Amino acid sequence: MRFALDICANLIGIPLEVLILAAMLRGSYRRYPALFLYMAAVFVVSLVETPMYILGHLDAVRLHDRHVWSQYLKIYWFDERVLMALVFVVVLSLIYQATERSRSRRVLRTSMVSGAVLFSAVAFWVHYDPVVPTGQWMTAWTSNLNFCAAILDLGLWAMLIGSRLKDSRLLLLSGALGILFTGAAIAGSISNLAVTRHSSTLTFAGGLVNIASNLAFLYIWWQALRVREADGRQT
Repeated sequence: MRFALDICANLIGIPLEVLILAAMLRGSYRRYPALFLYMAAVFVVSLVETPMYILGHLDAVRLHDRHVWSQYLKIYWFDERVLMALVFVVVLSLIYQATERSRSRRVLRTSMVSGAVLFSAVAFWVHYDPVVPTGQWMTAWTSNLNFCAAILDLGLWAMLIGSRLKDSRLLLLSGALGILFTGAAIAGSISNLAVTRHSSTLTFAGGLVNIASNLAFLYIWWQALRVREADGRQT
């Protein structure tokens, strides 16, 4: 069931990633280079991981061979670290744009960047355990990072709402990120609970929440980026 769900999610998600990149190539990549880099990385990761995921699952089920699956997991967790770093860059780049006209922008930017780095380091120190499987401590760590990113995104949303010049595109982009982070944090918490209780039902529920939030995020970004630059800003 989970395998079928993941395949369906990829069949929807990969075309959305292509649509987002195509929309950004019309010009918005110049204003949002960090977003474009992140989406390009997401697309490449999808192309690399999907075939390995399918082959690893089929080999494990039919041939009881876990070699391909173990290689897939190594690539998956490496990609997760790269994408997590890039998504932090995306959030910070949006905060940078949102505070361009703020008098205290240096203090805001420095405090947010320093806080994010400190939180990430502390969370890594707390959860890292070379004895347990990588996925176990990585799931807990990335769940904490998503929570931290959600807090940063909430701060970004508050700044955009309070700004006199309303940028509807930035509001949509940050709102979609909030959905992504919140869904990932909830899914990570459910997955941790599933490991503790050895529950396949909770594992499926965590995957469903993660997939739903990811697809919602991609769709909103596509809708926000497909409109012209002039349409995204309101006075």
